[in-house]
Amino acid sequence: MLNQLNRVPLFSGLNDAQIDLLKNVSQLVQYEQDDFIIREYEADNALFILIEGEVEISKSLVLPEWMNAVKKQEKALLRVSAQNYPFFGEMAMFDDDPERSANIRAMTTCTMIKINKTDLFKVTESDPTIGKVVFKNIISVLVSRLKKANQDILKLTTAFSLALES
Repeated sequence: MLNQLNRVPLFSGLNDAQIDLLKNVSQLVQYEQDDFIIREYEADNALFILIEGEVEISKSLVLPEWMNAVKKQEKALLRVSAQNYPFFGEMAMFDDDPERSANIRAMTTCTMIKINKTDLFKVTESDPTIGKVVFKNIISVLVSRLKKANQDILKLTTAFSLALES
């Protein structure tokens, strides 16, 4: 399964030797249906790449400080399959005190590649080109996610404004 790293868009632009360095710090992890891969608000610093299966990304609709006072409500945001080898947990790569921003739950049996921040940084320090390519690819995805989030905020703000005017 680690042979699939060369097909992962996150590693697009790396040569076989560079991919091999990443294989050395990657581990395969299996999750059964309904297992949580990532839990919102938990501290963790690993990056996950979906190789097989389907996951659901969800977010709490309640701020953490209100969790005990209000019944926890959660909103499913997206279901993602392994078709394009999506990755999760990338924000932890850039945060000194990483806290997960969403839940990721296995909807089917899933195989993930897991890379810890410390291991990834050791590889990028040994070959700075790997860091340049991987972080550029992460930033491209983050930019597109930020653009979508901005659009969603605009839609919500518009709907809220219209609701208040009624």
